[in-house]
Amino acid sequence: MRNVSLYLGFNEAALSLIEAMDLNVDPCQDFYQYACGGWIKKNPIPQSKSRWSQIDILRDRLINDLKIILEQTDDARDPRPLNSARVMYKACMNTRAIQNLGLKPLIDVLENYGGWPMTKSFNEEIHFDWKAVTASLRTSYRISYFISVYNDMDNYDTEQSSIYIDQGSLSLPLNILLNPGDHPKIIAAYFAYVSGSAKAIRDALGSGGATDDQIDSDVQDLLQFEIELAKIVTRAEARRDSSRMYNPMLLTEIQSWTNGFSSRTHQAQMDWFEYINQIYSTVNVSISTHERIIVVEKEYLKNLFAILDRKSTRVVANYIMWRLVRLLSPETNSKMNSLAISFSKALYGNPQSDTRSNSCANEVNSVLGFAVGAKYIEQHFQANIKTQVKQMITYLKATFVTLITEADWMDDATKAIAKEKVDAMIELVGFPDWITKKRELEAYYYDGLEISISDHFKNIQNVNVRLTRDGLQSLRRKTNRTRWITFPSIVNAFYAPKYNSISFPAGILQPPYFGLNGRSAAMNYGGIGVVIGHEITHGFDDKGRQNDKYGNTVQWWTENTLQQYLSRAQCFIQKYNEFTVLNGTRLNGITTLGENMADYGGIREAYVAYRNYVAANGVEPPLPGLEQFTSEQIFFITFANTHCSADTPEKLLNQVMNDPHSPSRYRVIGTLSNSEDFVREFNCPPDSPMNRLNKCLLWR
Repeated sequence: MRNVSLYLGFNEAALSLIEAMDLNVDPCQDFYQYACGGWIKKNPIPQSKSRWSQIDILRDRLINDLKIILEQTDDARDPRPLNSARVMYKACMNTRAIQNLGLKPLIDVLENYGGWPMTKSFNEEIHFDWKAVTASLRTSYRISYFISVYNDMDNYDTEQSSIYIDQGSLSLPLNILLNPGDHPKIIAAYFAYVSGSAKAIRDALGSGGATDDQIDSDVQDLLQFEIELAKIVTRAEARRDSSRMYNPMLLTEIQSWTNGFSSRTHQAQMDWFEYINQIYSTVNVSISTHERIIVVEKEYLKNLFAILDRKSTRVVANYIMWRLVRLLSPETNSKMNSLAISFSKALYGNPQSDTRSNSCANEVNSVLGFAVGAKYIEQHFQANIKTQVKQMITYLKATFVTLITEADWMDDATKAIAKEKVDAMIELVGFPDWITKKRELEAYYYDGLEISISDHFKNIQNVNVRLTRDGLQSLRRKTNRTRWITFPSIVNAFYAPKYNSISFPAGILQPPYFGLNGRSAAMNYGGIGVVIGHEITHGFDDKGRQNDKYGNTVQWWTENTLQQYLSRAQCFIQKYNEFTVLNGTRLNGITTLGENMADYGGIREAYVAYRNYVAANGVEPPLPGLEQFTSEQIFFITFANTHCSADTPEKLLNQVMNDPHSPSRYRVIGTLSNSEDFVREFNCPPDSPMNRLNKCLLWR
């Protein structure tokens, strides 16, 4: 048998696995430590990070590539949006100009809405209409406080869009606001953040403002207000049921309904026709009293108006203006940045902030990602990557169809519809072709977008207005299920239930997930193959199963098959509920259910697809230095390797409380201890930690 070290030069890929492993660990006792123990020892968390993982390293590499692009001199052949991205980056990097402007741009925005009462004397009269202000903030900054208004594909008819009214966001993680006594350091840091920001703005305004004691009193009231808001927010567990959150009503019906429980105080009254039209009139979209609107969280709205009825205008205004300050203050001077960094340290455990250049490149990429991504594709993406990844997707979809056929708990009627859904799944790989066409890229971006070299703050405002406009205008446009909902220069992958689409941006199509040269098929299937299978399976997880092949919310499962499915899903919930981190904090098996099911499906599909590859192409030679491992074992080692990660305690706890993904360690242990394929390949004894007897079996 040929050694791969003499065949296509696989040394570097093999070395990356070898250096990450800890061969002193029994793989059947703790496969995560076995595959990642060496990596964790050799990769301490950087001071500016709260997590350092394989995917973070890849993201850092990508950001460095983007910085080179953004720092290059303009070329006459480059599309104008790329030049705008470079100007935006340079303006962001011009800290001297930003420092010279100080807090004036932020104060001007605040004063435009009547000012931040917290910074002013208690004797000043407050004129503040939260409805008018939040509607304006929605159109200017893409933010939603108290009430979220947006348009999206209609859940039950994805060929058209509808307006949705949903609960608003919070400024702290929900679990912290619900249990403030359990997080005294974070609450104290948050208090200092709000108070310090208010005092800095008060000082910039000049004499006659609020005293320190008055500000601290206001901050205490603000914090109590947000705790009350947190208590009425619907938890993530309940928001996994799409049908519960679909309550269509005419605008006139919403008005009559809320009139029935709103008090007569101005603060707790809402003119929905005026509110919705204030938002959509900015893009010349007219909303009639008979507009059909989807109310997502009805109970939240009832409770919200009850809270607002008993709160003073000062408290409400202080809260909304604080949320605006928190959003925009990092775009101002170093003092405000220092306050944000101190709070981030308490919340996530990273003692330093990221470099300015990284932050600026990330910011530009997040709003002008197609412009930047087009150049990234040109310089860093090989054309035949698309072809090979699409071929892998074809193999994995076919594999999943086979697994559906073999699922003895599904009846034939449900199987037939499930297979149709897999076949109809739209595949978006690498990048959308139109971004490589200069004229089309310019047409997409250049309608009214102004970027200045001298005013970073204004650039942020202009870009937000443009992105908001694009989103609101889509209400009356025909929906497009093949539309890219992410940028190519992103390290991630996605399944979109309403589109029934899977997306694999160019950013993730590189080692340790994928490579054209220097990587065995076992590594590619254990890397991007598992990711592809993961995203396909999302179409059949506890949320994705609620949508049909066109993305519509439809009950297409027969009752008997659905009950079989739910029983198996409960097994996953119970399994992950048993895992604990740090001081015994348990994982939430309900909120992580979709991701855990996708991990299980992904590893199963990719393994079967790889075995089919071997059957068609022959057994792969061993990797240099890893001759003792079969290619199937390399497949599982690669999967674990992509999840190697180190986290601060604060970040890990935050993830357990708020992230739908399980921590990296349990994505590996939970998935592989549930895999009959893994147990067989590593010959793990019955009931060893990596071979649990009670497995959750779905796609066998």
